[in-house]
Order: sequence, then C-alpha cells, then structure tokens
Amino acid sequence: MFLYLPKHFDENEWFIIIALVLSIFLVRLPKRMPTEVSYLIVLLSLAIPNIIDHSIAAISPFDAYQITDSEKYEVFDILLSGVYIPFGYLCVYFYEWFRPKKLKIALYILCWALFALCFEFVLVKLNVFTYRGWKLIYSFPTYLLVVSLFLIYYEFLLSQHKKKMESEFNENT
Repeated sequence: MFLYLPKHFDENEWFIIIALVLSIFLVRLPKRMPTEVSYLIVLLSLAIPNIIDHSIAAISPFDAYQITDSEKYEVFDILLSGVYIPFGYLCVYFYEWFRPKKLKIALYILCWALFALCFEFVLVKLNVFTYRGWKLIYSFPTYLLVVSLFLIYYEFLLSQHKKKMESEFNENT
C-alpha cells in the first residue's frame, strides 16, 4: 500500500485535523491581494515546506527528523501539508495589511521566523516531528531565509500582476 493509516490515532493526528479545520476560516478573511497571487502563495506555501521537510527528514544521509509517528508514508503526512498553507498565506496577508517599510520589514521577518520556531516547538511537543539529531535552533536561519524569499516572491508577483493589469488597460483604451 502506498499510503498507510496511522497505527495509533493520537495527539499529532488530532493536531493536524484541528489545524486543517481552522485553516478553512482563511477564506473568510477580507481580500487583500489579487486572486491569482493568492493561488500562487497557497501553492508556494504547500511546496516549500514539503521540499524542505522531505529533503532533510526523509533522505539519507540527513534523516534529521521523522514526520508524524511512522517511518511509512501515512495519510497524515499528506494532510500535514495543508497545515503549512495558513502560515504562508497569513504571512503575506499581514505583510500586505501592515506594509512595513525599511527596518520594520526586518522586524516583520524576524517576528514571523520566531512565530514559525514557536509553531515548530508545538509540533515537536505533539510528536508531529521527532528529532534525530536536529535541534529546534537549526530551523531559525531557515525560517529567516524562507520568510524573506517568500516576501520577495510576493512583491515580484504583485509587480507582474500590476504590469499585466496596466497592459490590459492600455489594450482596452
């Protein structure tokens, strides 16, 4: 079988289910960014953590931590991907809302990296991640880099969207 069900339904599965249910409320937030950009942010929020987690956690020689509570690829490993969507989306959503400038951008990135570190701490305590040589502090520079690149990508998407809208406007006038 390709996907396995968990042997024991415990706190990590419950956390994933609750986080997914709560993330449904994201669609109720007022719109702050173009729909096309939102879709790309959601896709990036799915892709980046999966690439990083499965590169560091699942591939030798790293094997730095285990995801969920089984060596086998479980249904909840896939569902865990959906837990990352709110993080990326809310990071950009609040960035758009606050629109920090200069030094405040660095502070914003620092705050999100610290938030991510706290979130990972909760995931470790709930046995979503089991470290094998990895330490929580190793994640901090990764979060700084990922959040920074995420916001750069968002600004790039906005500029491309603006160019597209201007081009369409010029064609229609």
